Amino acid sequence: NRTAFFYGLAGTFLFGGMFGFIICTQQIFVEIYGLGALFPVAFASIAAWMAFANFLNSAIVKRLGMRRISHGAMLVYIACAVVILVLSLEGPVNFWVYYALLMAFQFVFAWASSNMNSLSMEPLGAVAGTVAAVFGFMQTVGGAIIGTFIGQQFNGTTIPNATAWVVMGVMVLGCVLIAETGK
Repeated sequence: NRTAFFYGLAGTFLFGGMFGFIICTQQIFVEIYGLGALFPVAFASIAAWMAFANFLNSAIVKRLGMRRISHGAMLVYIACAVVILVLSLEGPVNFWVYYALLMAFQFVFAWASSNMNSLSMEPLGAVAGTVAAVFGFMQTVGGAIIGTFIGQQFNGTTIPNATAWVVMGVMVLGCVLIAETGK
């Protein structure tokens, strides 16, 4: 099924960007921003923020719908990634600016990924459990491979991660357009 496959593939690209972030986060927070012992606190606060995003998503998804939330979230994801990339290309990004954009970015990642996973299974009803297992495998392994490549690009700046987020966001958007036949 085209819709299921391309939403599943979109999840692979989303997780590729996420794994790239996870691989580089300590280097970015410690080496670039000098957080040292505060790194776990900064990282945990992002995870808590994403948990809050998922909780909020569960409260509003019935009113707004999975498509509207995930598609809107991807546009914000790409916008945040582009802003981080542009700022990174101009020189070191102020920590608080980077962190605020990162928090917005991760918030919408949570919305996009959870809703796109549901959208990938929606047309396959009776075999949704099997699809969840297959897509979970595909997204984890594919995301890990992509994320590893992204992580290896670290060069002491936020440019490689920001570039990867823009590229992954555009790839996700392309998959969504194919899944939704251009809508």
